[in-house]
Amino acid sequence: MARRGTGGLVRLLVTLVLMLAMLLAAASAVAEEATAAPAEVGVEVPPVAPPQNASEESAAAETETEQTQEPLPQHLLPRPLIIELPSSAAARADAASEGAQDDAPTDAVAATSLEVEVEVDLDLVPAAPAQDASEAAPAATQQQQLARPLVLDLPDDAPADVRCASWRLAAEANNLAPWKAVPAECVAHVRAYVTGVAYRSDLELVARESSAYARAAAPLRGDGRDAWVFDIDETLLSNLPYYADHGYGLELFDHQKFDRWVERGEALAIPSSLKLYNEVRELGFKTFLLTGRNEGHLGVTAENLKKQGFHHWDKLVLRAAVDREKTATVYKSEKRKEMEEEGYRILGNSGDQWSDLLGSFMSARSFKLPNPMYYIP
Repeated sequence: MARRGTGGLVRLLVTLVLMLAMLLAAASAVAEEATAAPAEVGVEVPPVAPPQNASEESAAAETETEQTQEPLPQHLLPRPLIIELPSSAAARADAASEGAQDDAPTDAVAATSLEVEVEVDLDLVPAAPAQDASEAAPAATQQQQLARPLVLDLPDDAPADVRCASWRLAAEANNLAPWKAVPAECVAHVRAYVTGVAYRSDLELVARESSAYARAAAPLRGDGRDAWVFDIDETLLSNLPYYADHGYGLELFDHQKFDRWVERGEALAIPSSLKLYNEVRELGFKTFLLTGRNEGHLGVTAENLKKQGFHHWDKLVLRAAVDREKTATVYKSEKRKEMEEEGYRILGNSGDQWSDLLGSFMSARSFKLPNPMYYIP
């Protein structure tokens, strides 16, 4: 009995020792895991240490960002742009063949071409703010193709005929008004023009355009109120023989001398104007002849017109004594006003002077015939 009790006790003690050893081992393992955990975390998730020059790189990056965002000055191109002009390209090819640029840096070539582009860009338009190279190149090409302002500065040694052709054009365009006489150096030019084919061609062109308009505007109402006004001198009748004897406009206009010429009744019809006059009448227009001649020449003027083929006009209006102090512009404006007050519609007006056409109560369409020999305000 005693042995059995002693043996049971021994086994119980052994069991307890084993259990205690197991508990100690488990506790030791837990302690080891707790100790190892911080080191393991430190290895797996360490904060990345900044490099020693991180502050310098950060500052450089911020500076570069600010420079990129700031627009370039207006007088500079956004990027170096090389434009090969024909002359510079040829010169560069010659230099390359001789080896002159073998040692030249690329930046130097770009800078040379950049100077050319900056000069062109400033001459045309201010340079645009910074942009991509793909956008800058087409823009620069377009700027080079823009038309420059045309400046005509005739040199002093330009031929007299060139200067006089410019003077005649300015006179016809009413850019010289008022002018009193043809410049002495241009008398030969004016003489050659009015006696040559160019003057006749210009007159015929005006007549053709007038005829085309008259056909398009032909009276359709049938009330007999559509009218066409014609000047007489240098419009229907030519006084070229008179001006040939007086310098083709070189002499200042002399009323008394011209009146003596009018009284002779020898003015010639302008063929293209005679054709237009007859066509306008056939189309149904009322024809009103409005001249600056004084009313004392009514009879001789009417006879001169008939002798040259002008017939059946509806009105022949000459300057009365009360109109002598008026400019031609005022006088003819007042007469057109009277026509409209009578119920007429002035659809066309032909004259060699701007004073025949301008002012008030102007026609629906006016036609200016050339005359470089004199100007009447």
